[in-house]
Amino acid sequence: MPLFPMFVDLKDKTVLIAGGGSVALRKLQKLTPYGVSPTVVAPDILPELAAVPGVKLHRRTFRPSDLRPRPVLVIAATNDRKVNRYISMLCKKRHIPVNVADDPALCSFVFPALVQRGEFSAGISTGGASPTAAVYFKERLTELLPENLEELLVWLRSKRQAIKASIPEPERRAAFLRRLFDACIGQTDPFAANSATQSRINDELSRAVKSDSPPTDETLEKIISPPVGSVALVGAGCGRADLITLRGLRLLKRCQAVVYDDLIDDALLHAAPESSLRIYMGKRSGSHAASQSEIEQKLIELAQAGLQVVRLKGGDPYLFGRGGEEMLSLKAAGIPCMEVPGIPSAIGIPAEAGIPVTHRGISRSLHIVTAHTADTPDGLPEDFDMLAGLSGTLVFLMGLKQLPLIAARLMAAGKDGNTPGAVISGGNAPHPAFVRAPLAGLAEAAENAGVTAPAVILVGDVAGLDLSVHMERLSQDGLYDPHATSEGSGGHMEHTYYETTGDLSTASGKLEGLCIGITGTEAVAAKQLKALQTLGARGLWILRSDIKALPPEPALRALEKDPQWIVFTSANGVDTFFRQAAQKETDRLSLSKHKFAVIGQATGEALARRGFRASLCPKRFTSEALAAELTAAAKPDERILLLRSAIASSTLPDLLRKAGLMVEDVPIYDITCESFAQPLPNMDYLTFSSSSGVALFLERYGRIPEGIRIVCIGDVTAKTLSQYTDRTFLTAADISATGIVETILRDRFLNMDFL
Repeated sequence: MPLFPMFVDLKDKTVLIAGGGSVALRKLQKLTPYGVSPTVVAPDILPELAAVPGVKLHRRTFRPSDLRPRPVLVIAATNDRKVNRYISMLCKKRHIPVNVADDPALCSFVFPALVQRGEFSAGISTGGASPTAAVYFKERLTELLPENLEELLVWLRSKRQAIKASIPEPERRAAFLRRLFDACIGQTDPFAANSATQSRINDELSRAVKSDSPPTDETLEKIISPPVGSVALVGAGCGRADLITLRGLRLLKRCQAVVYDDLIDDALLHAAPESSLRIYMGKRSGSHAASQSEIEQKLIELAQAGLQVVRLKGGDPYLFGRGGEEMLSLKAAGIPCMEVPGIPSAIGIPAEAGIPVTHRGISRSLHIVTAHTADTPDGLPEDFDMLAGLSGTLVFLMGLKQLPLIAARLMAAGKDGNTPGAVISGGNAPHPAFVRAPLAGLAEAAENAGVTAPAVILVGDVAGLDLSVHMERLSQDGLYDPHATSEGSGGHMEHTYYETTGDLSTASGKLEGLCIGITGTEAVAAKQLKALQTLGARGLWILRSDIKALPPEPALRALEKDPQWIVFTSANGVDTFFRQAAQKETDRLSLSKHKFAVIGQATGEALARRGFRASLCPKRFTSEALAAELTAAAKPDERILLLRSAIASSTLPDLLRKAGLMVEDVPIYDITCESFAQPLPNMDYLTFSSSSGVALFLERYGRIPEGIRIVCIGDVTAKTLSQYTDRTFLTAADISATGIVETILRDRFLNMDFL
């Protein structure tokens, strides 16, 4: 259980330390910067401890009377465990916070690893799990702090009232203070890091901090003025989210808008801040969501509105990605911009298939060619025939439709028809495929295999190599995990890679090539994504549901009426209520007089984590089952309080009222949603983990496309879906994320024996 961090004013407050040795000295040294008034009680006291300014010394053993008058904190640091235990017992009985050295079980508070610079104070705790980890993060945090932080905070405090008076609007004042602080510590926009104007602002602010003189009006006006937007053209790589560079990911995590293409791993969109705009402007052969000029204009508009924009492009922006055109347009408009390279598909997709594009003794050169040229009669480059005489590897992009012509012209220009070739549709392509054949039969082989765009065409002797077996061995040895994300990736990428349970590990790879859309909250979606990834499927979190807490006052007023029963129908309701109760300092003891009823094991477990046990949980997780059991258990004069979602159905309260019970139905949270896939990609399955998810999906997308198999997490969700469609769908027997995945497995491989 994590410990709650709380900052307390200790200035001139009495702190009692029982013990006079080195441990007591260390504790006192941690407290001294906070202005405490320390009292030390011990028969023997170290000279260094006695020399601490302002310390009161009592050279004797501890007495209960030492707790009068009441100290604000007590430290038990004697070398006698029995005495420490006795002090702890007395303090807890009198509700005095107590810390017992090296005995967490006797503590009511612990000393965190502290970082303190003037008025800046940070405490780090691992709840006792790893003091070493706490020290590690303390050291890392210390390294990040600016050298003049103490002086800076003093200067900012001295200016706060004047700034508050001169900028009365809260939002404008908050923006100003943020930009003032960023400028003071040099956290400028990465695109403007070399700006002479920004450097002058920082220099003047630095001088102002050191001399305690105010910055000039011109400098302050520049800080207040709207920020200049910027655009980063970021290569996302050509596959899983963790192929992006660290620089690209860092920019993505702090952007205010992301403009993205087709074939971008959804986990990257989750990595952007929740508040950032997500604008789909994909371009694929035969289907353009926006023209190139529209994309460039959109980037300019967003930047001119003051936003930090990431233009997320598959592969590398400058390799047939028209990144150069976008950069020229941005520069012409005066927009600060930069490019972050990515792994290009011409190299990454063959590598994924086990083909190196160069190899010693086989291929010493690489030629990447577009097969989609607008200014030639057949769409191939003017000097195409020269490629036939080159000895290295030829890689053709955007050329699947041109493959018969490519092969014919290469052979007509002298290329041997037996030259090895390969066609690969990989990365995040909707229909992965991989074929090898000699150049003369490559087009026919690709057609027979049903390869669809996008695809990479490779011609050269390296196409005969297959290094994928080595990766398989590494994977079996635990040295290589093709599905793992980068350590410390942070943000929203982490949630795609959680542990799964059950027997799914034995089915590894059984859903290879399938695309499965997922809806719901992070807790449910993350488990599905991980399990599906293990099974070889591509999971897309296409509709994200988030919990938005409603004002707590209605629920707290309802509690004042002393209901005998409190009913939760979801773990979200439990977590929301107890968070609000803690914020309003609701007495936990007063809650223990109520009886609790829940729907579902997960809801009961959430309640148990809060220290309460459900008196009633029906075996069938439905509103009807709960209403029936609650009607039988509740007395006619008992009040029932339902704490639920704002969009919950009226079935439960209606049934209870019909049975003659007094019911108050209070919504305590609402469901919001955000879609990451617009338009919807081609999917084989679509999963729903809640009734609200069904409603939100249909509200957002209008209908469920034909040809998609639908899976519901349980009967309640299935009942809701049946109100919207007459189509047949699957319902998981086990109401869990694992249950959903197992349902897909059984549907896909009903007659196989791996389950």
